[in-house]
Amino acid sequence: MAESTLVYLSATFSFVFLCVGVFAGWTVNEKYHEYMYATQQENVHPEMLNEEGQWINEELLSVRFLKDDDEDYDD
Repeated sequence: MAESTLVYLSATFSFVFLCVGVFAGWTVNEKYHEYMYATQQENVHPEMLNEEGQWINEELLSVRFLKDDDEDYDD
């Protein structure tokens, strides 16, 4: 009888701790993503926003500088 009671209690406690771990992990993950999203919104470059402070939803131009120094020297 002691073995069956021990197995029952072990299985029950394992299941309860699994449920608590899943719930706690889910909650912490949601809070972490909310924090990261709020931090990301605060660190936006001003040139990515329009006059009202909203994201610019159009294609933006980019500039790339190339090193042409190597081509200037001809032997």
